[in-house]
Amino acid sequence: MAGSVGVGRAAPQSSPKRYAGTDPPLSLAGPTMADLQRTAELEKFLVEAGLYEGKEESAKREEVLSEIGQVILCFLFCPLFACCLFTIKELTS
Repeated sequence: MAGSVGVGRAAPQSSPKRYAGTDPPLSLAGPTMADLQRTAELEKFLVEAGLYEGKEESAKREEVLSEIGQVILCFLFCPLFACCLFTIKELTS
């Protein structure tokens, strides 16, 4: 059995570069001119179809998300949730 030492073992390989995901990216190249043109066309189509978020809608969404964040923080850090609702109403008035 002297010849069986190391049989079935792979030779040590240098470890590949690690990425946040499980697989490396398909490409590290930036967008091409064609990609940028298609993006502009898609954004134009979405605006014309009324599917693109406007500045007013974006501001309203950010406001609502901020209020939700305040409620979550109060729920986590206040001893009583009821006292936090009073605080939030004072802050938003």
